[in-house]
Amino acid sequence: MLSLVSTLDRLNVRPGRLFIDGQWLDWSDARFDQLNPNTNEVMTSFAEAGPRGVNLAVAAARRAFDEGPWPHLRAQDRKRLLQPIVERLYAAEEEIAQLQTLDNGIPYAFSRNSRVSAKAAADIFDHFLGWIDKINGETLPIFSSASNMQYMTFRDPVGVVAAVLPYNGPVMTFAMKVAPALACGCTVIVKPSELTNLAVSRLAQILAESDLPPGVFNLVTGGTETGAALTSHAGVDKVSFTGSPVIGEKITVASAPTMKRLSLELGGKSAALVFPDTRSVHTAAQALMGLCSTFLSGQVCTTPSRAVVHRSIMDEFLHHAQAQLRKVRFGDPFDAATTSAPMISRRHQARVLEYVESGQQQGATLLAGGRLPGGDLGNGNWVEPALFADVRNDMKIAQDEIFGPVLSVIPFDTEEEAIRIANDSEYGLAGCIYTTDVSRAFRVARAVKSGSIGVNGFASIPNAPFGGMKRSGVGREGGWSTIEAFTELKTLNFNLDA
Repeated sequence: MLSLVSTLDRLNVRPGRLFIDGQWLDWSDARFDQLNPNTNEVMTSFAEAGPRGVNLAVAAARRAFDEGPWPHLRAQDRKRLLQPIVERLYAAEEEIAQLQTLDNGIPYAFSRNSRVSAKAAADIFDHFLGWIDKINGETLPIFSSASNMQYMTFRDPVGVVAAVLPYNGPVMTFAMKVAPALACGCTVIVKPSELTNLAVSRLAQILAESDLPPGVFNLVTGGTETGAALTSHAGVDKVSFTGSPVIGEKITVASAPTMKRLSLELGGKSAALVFPDTRSVHTAAQALMGLCSTFLSGQVCTTPSRAVVHRSIMDEFLHHAQAQLRKVRFGDPFDAATTSAPMISRRHQARVLEYVESGQQQGATLLAGGRLPGGDLGNGNWVEPALFADVRNDMKIAQDEIFGPVLSVIPFDTEEEAIRIANDSEYGLAGCIYTTDVSRAFRVARAVKSGSIGVNGFASIPNAPFGGMKRSGVGREGGWSTIEAFTELKTLNFNLDA
């Protein structure tokens, strides 16, 4: 049977600690085990911070923001303190990639070389550190002769930030939340998913070894109790959360009494519209089926899990999608031949299988997959990628975010129908269009209600805004939009006649 115990030993994985107010804390309160999704072996235990740990972390971050030098540092000084983190991330990228693979089962080749890698995280830090001496306001023209008032604006750091991370891309989302928050002068408390703590703990160690003042960066680990205590805490000024809409709703309600600032990225049910004039049906089918079946096996919020395909090319599309499935390989995530990740937990594995059963019960045709592999993989959380044809957009597999290796293929006849299908969703995070008609590309992209749209492909980068509409969340991450999210705009009125 597959086992990763030797890798744990080689990486010297040890019980996790909290990092609060510049100190690593050995936690005597409750602890929990983290399992490896490839094998369900216990890797180590982590501290359940709970309300007590959260209170300590918030008090430290509050002190560092309200009384410490961090928010008031000159831009050059803040940049000099943060810049070494970039090189330390590059230096540790191989180890961080291995830890992330142990965390969520992503094949090591992807963990080290894709947009969720430590190298990508270093690039994200580098990008946002470049903003530090460019976070500016504006001066406004004097409006009328009634008064001689000069108006100008400033951007102040928003305060204490709770950064709550998902399990699927902990390294990348750590950078996307922590780097801009620190660049803006905020103090931060990070809580990783209770399912994936190893890589984030290593990232925290890199920041702990930097020259940041105590309390500027803090790490708490734990599950629902810890997350609820952190996101509802009166001492937290902003919550930046990536995860499920259900938890996003709870955070929104809990934040209301203190009017916390929120950035919520809450998932999606992205549609890929494949028109008959696409350059290559083979390329489109391979890409869409590949995104659902390899890498994180569909456990990515932007995965285009609805393929909306013109009826005239449906047979060709399904043929190439099935061919892509034959390239999928399960197994040791450190083996270069492995293409795909398991589901993060037994519970999520069962949830995905329930959706496969639902699709069949509602009349969709299961062309391939949707089963559990046996043999040496029996201890892991694997699901063979499922390909459904004859899907109606009102089926559960077309409406719900499955967050797994399931591609639902929906036919359309006209451009208007394709747009209507794409928009018939409570989500609006991402999507893509396959066409060689530039006019159609612009027309359809503008008509689809989604935060991001790709034409003949899709990717996200740190200097472009990313976020969702409708149930997919609130706010944007990336570039200047992130700086806006971690600052408050202050207007100063200056009477020139005084």
